[in-house]
Amino acid sequence: MAIALFVWHFLSPLPFVWRLHQVIRSLLSPFGKIIDRIPRTPTGEERTLLDLGCGHGIFLALARRMRPGLSLVGIDLDAEKIRQARQAFAKAKISGHQLAVMSIADFPEGTADYIAILDVMYLVPLVLWAGILKTCYDSLKPGGLLLLKEMNTGKPAKLAVLKLEETLAVNILGITKGEETRFTFPPPEEIRKQLQTIGFEVEEIPLDRGYHVPHMLWIGHKPSGPHGPPVS
Repeated sequence: MAIALFVWHFLSPLPFVWRLHQVIRSLLSPFGKIIDRIPRTPTGEERTLLDLGCGHGIFLALARRMRPGLSLVGIDLDAEKIRQARQAFAKAKISGHQLAVMSIADFPEGTADYIAILDVMYLVPLVLWAGILKTCYDSLKPGGLLLLKEMNTGKPAKLAVLKLEETLAVNILGITKGEETRFTFPPPEEIRKQLQTIGFEVEEIPLDRGYHVPHMLWIGHKPSGPHGPPVS
């Protein structure tokens, strides 16, 4: 409930309907559990969190609240959401952030400590995943983390509820941008394989306990040594 109240105040510049929708989303998403996986920034150091598909900037604002030492970068292809996110950050007087209409392909290599992709890839055809994930790998510093949250297809009952909700949001209400009815929910082993092929050491963490949909987090650890991704 504390997170929902924070989101309600943070999004005060937004129209009431959008604000209410995002508050409900914050109640249904395990944002806090994901942020718990981001290491605290040591005193005197600066670490950068990039949110790919940041939307209205909710996750970034929560990350700053729970991890005060982070420098925040949010990119999204939706110019209106970026505009509203900038308004919300300005109203909340949150400094140390950059918000831009940008593709991950245009983000500088080796500049992020952490990259979050939360409920974004399901709107992307599977054939494009490898290229996006490889670009994330290149954008991370050695030792960096990729936090990829999608859904666990091994829990079909919860997945069916999720698909119904997303069909409503994308195809009927137009709240989320995506190709009509074409959602991508690969099995966990496919997501793990893609991350490992690129070069990540992979950790899988179920986050669905207490939620009605099968949230799952994949953490890709980029090696800190000089060796790069495996040669295919």
